[in-house]
Amino acid sequence: MYGHTEPVHFSVSSRDFFKTFSTISESTIVTLEVGSSQRDVLIKDYDEDITTGTIVHLDFFEVEKGKKLRTHVAIELTGSPVGVRLGGILDNNLHQVEVECLPKDIPEKFVIDVSGLDRDESIHVSDLALPEGVRVLTAPEQTIASIVMPRAEVESDDEAGDGEGAGEASAE
Repeated sequence: MYGHTEPVHFSVSSRDFFKTFSTISESTIVTLEVGSSQRDVLIKDYDEDITTGTIVHLDFFEVEKGKKLRTHVAIELTGSPVGVRLGGILDNNLHQVEVECLPKDIPEKFVIDVSGLDRDESIHVSDLALPEGVRVLTAPEQTIASIVMPRAEVESDDEAGDGEGAGEASAE
């Protein structure tokens, strides 16, 4: 655990951690009991053994009450876009944004309703509804989600047949 005090090394029960880890994210403040004290932390990083699925190392960042911090907040898309029903494809470009705020103001996630999104329309970071005290650090013009139309393959003149009439078609 690191932050505004000296780093502290300790062990966490993997069973207890996995019970909690499935319901928390990088933007969730967790209270750890370290010795006789309780400390509010964010999970900043972890290393997992990919063969066993066991967490082998965790980095906790201790938050300081009253001091702003930077963290990432997940984006969740909900709804069925109009553009998808008309043949488009929902392209989810951004899954999280970086924010700066006080620990008490960290949003759990940003939920965006994409139901009204039509063909060739998009939602950008600047469109997010931000809670008071939260500032987004991710570029405002960055696209979160968009409806794109599938591109059809166009046959070249050589593939279209014997080539007769190709000059006439291009002249029209």
